[in-house]
Amino acid sequence: MNCRGQKFISFFFTVFVFLFLAFGAQGAKLENTADLEAFFDGIFAIQMDQYRVPGASVALVKQGEIIFSKGYGYADLKTKQPFDPETTLHRPGSNSKILVWTAVLQLEEQGLLDLYSDINTYLDFNIPAKLANGQEAPPITLHHLLTHTAGLEEVLSQVFVTEPEELKPLGEYLPESLPKRVFPPGTIMAYSNYGASLAAYIVELVSGQPFAAYVKENIFEPLQMVDSTFSQPLPTELSPAMSKGYLFQNGRYQPGRFELVQSSPAGALTSSTRDMARLMIAHLQLGAFGEERILQEKTASLMQEQHFSSHPQIPGMAYGFIEDEVNGYRILSHGGDTGLFHTGLYLLPQQQVGLYVAYNSAGAAPARGFVFQQFMNRYFPPEDEPKLVPKPILPGNKKNYLGTFQSTRSNYTKWEAVIPLLDNVQTGIDEDGYLTLSKGGNLVRFGVIGTGLFQSLPPDDWKIAAAYENGRLMKIHLPGPVTLVRIPWYRTPVFVSLVLFLSSLLMLLALLGWTRRLFKKKGQGRPFAVPKIFASLFIIGFFTMITLFLRSVLDLHPGLGLPRVLVEPPSTLNPVFHLAKALLGLALIVSLTAVYSWIKKRGSLWQRIYYSLLTLSMGSIVWILWQFNFL
Repeated sequence: MNCRGQKFISFFFTVFVFLFLAFGAQGAKLENTADLEAFFDGIFAIQMDQYRVPGASVALVKQGEIIFSKGYGYADLKTKQPFDPETTLHRPGSNSKILVWTAVLQLEEQGLLDLYSDINTYLDFNIPAKLANGQEAPPITLHHLLTHTAGLEEVLSQVFVTEPEELKPLGEYLPESLPKRVFPPGTIMAYSNYGASLAAYIVELVSGQPFAAYVKENIFEPLQMVDSTFSQPLPTELSPAMSKGYLFQNGRYQPGRFELVQSSPAGALTSSTRDMARLMIAHLQLGAFGEERILQEKTASLMQEQHFSSHPQIPGMAYGFIEDEVNGYRILSHGGDTGLFHTGLYLLPQQQVGLYVAYNSAGAAPARGFVFQQFMNRYFPPEDEPKLVPKPILPGNKKNYLGTFQSTRSNYTKWEAVIPLLDNVQTGIDEDGYLTLSKGGNLVRFGVIGTGLFQSLPPDDWKIAAAYENGRLMKIHLPGPVTLVRIPWYRTPVFVSLVLFLSSLLMLLALLGWTRRLFKKKGQGRPFAVPKIFASLFIIGFFTMITLFLRSVLDLHPGLGLPRVLVEPPSTLNPVFHLAKALLGLALIVSLTAVYSWIKKRGSLWQRIYYSLLTLSMGSIVWILWQFNFL
């Protein structure tokens, strides 16, 4: 069949599937296996093409049983090994954390841990008592770690490593990589991989077992999760069942390598879809699985209660599980992402229903949310109840809502603080008066439904809460452990880009002018001959530093699809930091010569003004380097 014919059939099939999803029997029964299969077949047919997914799987559980599971595509494109939910292994990513929180609560119900005690009580190293700004702060507790309210900054560097010998035990990794405390605990949600690993290390210290061994004995074995492990690399007996993880590059699927997670309890789990379904069953049944029990019913109920929310009317955090509300139903969920795998775990506690999906492709993160929303629309549609109608914001307040925001899951004290320059959310008011949040070309509109409370306009249906200072929007609380905070004007992408552009332009023009004058008569411009040498060194050093930094950040590891600078030792950026310090020294010298030129009236007035502007440009560059922790 020719290419045009294939495209026509693909288009026809996609239209058919969308019609099936849109007009099929809404509120269909989960007991109808044929309907479930037709539904998921249609969903995954679209997703695997749209997101370039070689292999995927799904499992649906209800009232203690797996009522549907199926694999799609391939675990290995070369050998055509199917992606089997029973036997194929994948990386659930941050769904690993569910095991951390389960282990913590097991020890809590045994009286070995107190969720509200200072974690320094259990650790063999000390968490500082002060925030990064020097402010005294209350101690961090396990309650804070379980709800992602410990106030730790995010550190992305070396969450993954490239070689097995680079993996460190938790007792070595955690003290060496301790992030700064940036928010008072219990005040704001900021999702933390480090916090989960910290909790797992407490499990190690209190139980006297390595975390992986503890989980194997106390969770995997009771739940018959026979294909699950935290071992890195994989044990020999499990390796043949491991799915490849794929990158789609230059029009081809490229298999990645087995990812090595340094912050292992936060994301190093390897499992099968069947095993993850058994984990869902245990939590839906409040700790029970067949004749076994991993948590007492009271403890499991405690784990599923809401323990933190930024606003009474928006979902927040249970212990480890992320709250949501879809079509009027309370959801407990968690997502999982590595560089090569994406998973989603969704529980409807009151309905005793759980859904798990897994994908073996780097670009499939958005797919899990879509499949769950469509599942809910079909099998748990919203009831026909009157809803609040989102209203526009009152006229005259537009300027209070304009701004650039970053996630609290950010770094504030290391070079990674530059990431919000590219990864941020822009807010505004559209022509109809609705609040807009835009990121990466995606825009969602929100209307007012209460004091400080907004709801998205159809077809979306989610709530956010706003926090103000003097009438100005300063924080946006999203469902789950995500809060957006306003970026100060002097750190916004627009301001930083403008300063860098103007400073670079002035420095380049100066350097070109000085180069041209080298061929003129001797003695011209002599009053600034020596300062020009230092200024030229600064200009050359700055552009060299920018080049080295961009090469480090843009160079992707071929087997992981992640920037090398995040997975290889920090020495990758050492030349950049050394150059930044050299630029500081050169800028100080140039500044002193500028002051000297005015005191001694060296050169013409125009020369002194021009040289002062050049000095100001260099000072601006140094200020930006300091702002983003390169100095």
